[in-house]
Amino acid sequence: MKKVKNVFTMLAAAALLFLFGDGSLKAAAAEPVTYYVEYRAEKEDWVYRANTPDFADNENYGDMYYMMQALKDGDIVVVNYDGSGSDPALDLGNVHLSNLTVAQCDSFVIIYTGDVDECFVHANGSCAINGNIGTAYLYDPVVCNFNKNVRELRLSFEEDANITSSIGCVGTVGHFYASSPSRVQYDFYNFQADTFHLENGDFLTPSWAFSETGTTAQPTPVPAPAPTPAAGNSSSSSSDEYDHVPKTGESAPVWLLYFAAFCLTGSAAVYVIRRKDKI
Repeated sequence: MKKVKNVFTMLAAAALLFLFGDGSLKAAAAEPVTYYVEYRAEKEDWVYRANTPDFADNENYGDMYYMMQALKDGDIVVVNYDGSGSDPALDLGNVHLSNLTVAQCDSFVIIYTGDVDECFVHANGSCAINGNIGTAYLYDPVVCNFNKNVRELRLSFEEDANITSSIGCVGTVGHFYASSPSRVQYDFYNFQADTFHLENGDFLTPSWAFSETGTTAQPTPVPAPAPTPAAGNSSSSSSDEYDHVPKTGESAPVWLLYFAAFCLTGSAAVYVIRRKDKI
């Protein structure tokens, strides 16, 4: 009987520890943080602010070392580069970003990053991005080169204007869709690696390197340029969309609670039986 009681007690303790200990399922998922990054010529380096784009105070920013210590999967990075300095590279490490936005880029800059769910390059941006991209939204005119794969590449241009962007991709492109509010100019699929080439609006990819049909779902209209995320904003999409993402441990599994109760009850029952045996 004593051994049975000990087994029940250990099982109950393990269940309760799993539920409420340091590794608890109830630990809430960390919210994404928006980091605003810009280049400072006087420092000859990039600086950042978290959850606010206000760099008006020349001393009110942090060194990139501290941002890189805190940057985590799912975070958002907004890049502003005024063209000062000597084409500095921005290294964001290997973190998987939910959103990378190149809001201003007055001179060419190389951005190193891990995988990115959504990438926005605003009009007049000039950059190279070294990271796999889920969906890239570009707003004509841009000069942009992707050095890895892009699943969905979407280019938006003005109603009465011709495309003037120059875009290349070293990796594969799953789907390229270029449109104005009323017409579609390009809609191609399955580009082989290192073949996608758009120069000053002219589509220069050889016909053997892509397909005019594909299995990708019907593209939705290219959204308006993503505004610079507001201070405290924690997602590149609406808060409603984030609410639909499963969070780690929003509630403990009910069966674990029942299991713990069962073990405690069993342990108590064994104790009562032993007491009766002694009487």
